[in-house]
Amino acid sequence: MVCSFQLNFTALLKSLFVALICLFSYSALAFAEAPQTDLKRLPTCKGVDLIEEMRVIEPERYQKLKRVSDIEKNSNAILWRIEGTDGPPSYLFGTMHTTDPGVTEFSTAAKEAFKEVTTVAVEVSDLSPTTVQAYIQKNPNQFFSLKGPKLNEYLSQDDYQYIVKLAAKHGLPKTMIPLLKPWFAYISYFQTPGCETFRMSKGLVSLDQEIIKKAKAKGKRLIGLESLHDQFSAFDGLSPKHQVTLLQDGIFQHKRINDFYFTAMQLYKTRQIGMMIPLSIAFAKNEEKTTAAMAEFLEIMVVKRNKLMFDHSLPLVKKGGAFIAVGALHMTGRHGLVEAFRDAGFQVTKIN
Repeated sequence: MVCSFQLNFTALLKSLFVALICLFSYSALAFAEAPQTDLKRLPTCKGVDLIEEMRVIEPERYQKLKRVSDIEKNSNAILWRIEGTDGPPSYLFGTMHTTDPGVTEFSTAAKEAFKEVTTVAVEVSDLSPTTVQAYIQKNPNQFFSLKGPKLNEYLSQDDYQYIVKLAAKHGLPKTMIPLLKPWFAYISYFQTPGCETFRMSKGLVSLDQEIIKKAKAKGKRLIGLESLHDQFSAFDGLSPKHQVTLLQDGIFQHKRINDFYFTAMQLYKTRQIGMMIPLSIAFAKNEEKTTAAMAEFLEIMVVKRNKLMFDHSLPLVKKGGAFIAVGALHMTGRHGLVEAFRDAGFQVTKIN
């Protein structure tokens, strides 16, 4: 019986490893150099701009959303210069986990900033398939509910069957689906549309991975500000009820996943970072429940991690010549990295 479970669990790890690759916008095939012309021909993710749709159809609701996003500090830029020491300036750069060429292609300002620095800091510096898979195998309790309530106990029958169908398309055995923790099911099946998964499977990498590649190619010092444990334990630290709320929203919104993804890219490109979280709440299944879930999500996944990122990047900034590239949401708000460096006495200037 134990041997049978071990075999099944190993199969589960292998099946879900693909989902983790999607989470980090990373492909094992990224190391294989596909012909550039072939990569350029790959279709990009298309969809409806939900913000523009709301502006036209529900103008009052749009104005409310805009007012909320407009008061978010430092949400209108992704590149910031940090000065305040005798050394050269450093830079904060907000990334987005996508292979979209409009995102992965550096602006002129970002290219110049990157050229100046000697050190590049990213969230996690090693996202190789071997490293990620080894971590999952050593820490299964973070991803799978081996004890306690199972996924089907958290959800309605209709919602659970929706996940069963999605998981089956990804080759996950039906008997293993109940073991998924709600947060893991959410990021595995409701964050990345099929068009993006297809692009990654052909060898394209996200902006984060592109920065790592550039750093290595240019011989720059590469540093990770977090470990895999930091990131995954943060996800697992969300309360079960809020994990379930986010998962229910994912199911509720799944038919428009391409539109949400496309809209997020548009917000990034137009430097409206402060609109991203309000957008998720505005299209929630239950706005009150999602507001509470997002509050905890931001506290654990953004604010607490900002503190860690700041502590680890501060010595780099004091020395100067660092390019700190982390998710764009880590830049914004009173507890974002921009304000953290200002509070520490540095001059932080918006560039782009």
